[in-house]
Amino acid sequence: MSKKHVLIVDDAKDILFLLMHSVKRLGPEYEVTTAHDGATALELIQKQKFDLIITDYMMPGMTGVDLAQVVRKVSPETQVVLMTAHDTRGMRNTVETLHLGGYLGKPFTVPEIMEVVQRAIAQTHQAVETPHPDVTGLSLNRAVDERLEMLRSKTGAHFVLLVSASGHPLRVVGETNRAKTSRLAAFVAANFLAVTELASLLGDNESIFKSSYYEGSKYNIYAYDINGEFLLAVVFGTQGKPGTVWFYTKQAGLELAEMLAKVTQSTATEDSDVNMADDFAGMFGGEKDSDQ
Repeated sequence: MSKKHVLIVDDAKDILFLLMHSVKRLGPEYEVTTAHDGATALELIQKQKFDLIITDYMMPGMTGVDLAQVVRKVSPETQVVLMTAHDTRGMRNTVETLHLGGYLGKPFTVPEIMEVVQRAIAQTHQAVETPHPDVTGLSLNRAVDERLEMLRSKTGAHFVLLVSASGHPLRVVGETNRAKTSRLAAFVAANFLAVTELASLLGDNESIFKSSYYEGSKYNIYAYDINGEFLLAVVFGTQGKPGTVWFYTKQAGLELAEMLAKVTQSTATEDSDVNMADDFAGMFGGEKDSDQ
């Protein structure tokens, strides 16, 4: 009996409880993990493969659609079901466009939950997985690390983070709480996707957003799109000058684009997958965050 791994994402604890126990009633082969927001869900997805993700549409920080878009890049074989109180044509179009496993209209019943889960699990793709070009086999060499350190030094940043477009943290230089690095990487990637989606809703399908800036009471974050595949996140104090950070980050981004374009991306063996996973675990450790 093969295990069926299901991740449920909702900021409402009562909904999480109902869904978790409804899915478990389908049989002992169903293993359920829960997350209270999209960022936590992305951390779990990067650590484990799920057959199905059931996510609420309206959540603070990252919507269910934002999460589904990232999942489509990180784990395209995973089925995603959206939960929403708005059963509209737009929602049905979103499900079709993102090739999702369906949606649950609120309020829903336990039998409806079980039916949707069984149908989505049955649709799970069984195709052989291919390596993600932004992670597997990527040789992030000393030159890249040195360029990141130079950017940190020139901007006076607390730390600089290199992120894949799918939200994986790849390299970090400087002082940081590494247990939270993967969450920051996921937010940076998701926000770029969200802004692109916002432009599309406004009828602009051609704009390419190269940067974003977040101003806080203690820290500021400047994020830059290197080449569509990699992002830079620079975290600096409120005493830092945004203009200076913008100038040096853009300069570093242009140089890193050339470096990363030369990186050899070959099909990785099983051993290299394990080594890469161990490398990430050592750099950006942190325990599984689950409400299960």
